[in-house]
Order: sequence, then C-alpha cells, then structure tokens
Amino acid sequence: LLNAVIEEKMSRISEVLVASVSPFELLMGKLFGVTAVAVLLALVYFVGIGYFAVYSGRPDLLQPALMGWFVIFLVCCVLMFGSMFLAIGSACSDLKDAQSMMQPVMMLLMVGYIGSFAVLRAPESNVALGLSFFPTSAPFIMMLRMAMQPTPPIWQPALSLALTLLATVGFVWAAGRIFRVGVLMQGKGATLREMLKWIRQE
Repeated sequence: LLNAVIEEKMSRISEVLVASVSPFELLMGKLFGVTAVAVLLALVYFVGIGYFAVYSGRPDLLQPALMGWFVIFLVCCVLMFGSMFLAIGSACSDLKDAQSMMQPVMMLLMVGYIGSFAVLRAPESNVALGLSFFPTSAPFIMMLRMAMQPTPPIWQPALSLALTLLATVGFVWAAGRIFRVGVLMQGKGATLREMLKWIRQE
C-alpha cells in the first residue's frame, strides 16, 4: 500500500484518480481491496483446515466461533495498519522519506509480535491482559489467548474487539484527513507535525 501510493504520487496517477473520486473514496477503495484479499486468503486457509479435519478424523480442529473471531480481528487489523501505511505514503515524496516515518508503525507491529512470547509463557498474566486490550496488539494477542487453554472469559475478547474497533475507526478517520492533503502534495515530504495539523484542520 505504501509503495503503491508513493509510486502513484511520483507518476501523478493519483491526480487523475482524485479527479474521478474523492480522496477518502480512493483511500477506502484501497483499504477494502486489501481487506478483501486478506479475508479470501483466510477463507482458503479455513477450507484447508476443514479438509484436513474431515479426512484425518479430527473434528476438534473445526472451531467456527474462533474462526469468526479471527476474521473480525483480521479485518480490523488490516484496516488499522493499512490506513497507517496509506497515510504515511501520501505524506511522503519518496521511499527514503517513508522509511523514517515507518519506524513508529513498525514498533506498534513489534509490540504484538514480542508480546506473543510473553503470552505463550503466561497467557493469564497482567502483561497478556494489558496487551489484549491495547488496540494495535489486541488482534494478535487476543487470538493467541483464545486458541490456548484456559480460554479467556467472553467479556475479555468482547472488550478487546470493542477497543480495537474504536481505534480502527479513529485511525481510518485520521488517515482520511492526511490522505486528502498528502495525496496531491508534490516535492518535499511532510513532517509528523504537519500531518497532525492536517488531521485537525477542517
């Protein structure tokens, strides 16, 4: 997503696209496209699990509820991080600028990855509980905890999903604000302060 937006800006394709649709519609189109691909891949994976479960005599591998939670968290995760990548891509003039901007996003991704090791050791610890409610790590940590024994009480994944949904809406909204200005900007890339200003301005 990030590379595609920067390439479209450099070749001025984005200007042609924005002439036909609004910047927010363009942003959502890209996000929905990537989300659809992610969900399709998940469904293919589920079909593979089902095939293996039937022919190996392991019906316990089929857990529709867990699969449903996975799809919902997957959609939130793709929309959340996808909006970050699109916002950064629209605000940068080239890949070099984007690399420095990407560091905070990569750190957020690493929180979930590193935290998963702590969850594997102690799925009911305070660290695991805290990371389950932190929106950028919740899709990874909560799904991992739900796949382990003992499973968390239903209020925990419900609260985790609610917080993740709120964060996703917030990130997509903020990305839309940045994207509408940045996608048409040429020359010097924007700073973080300028991006925050774009979010606040009407």
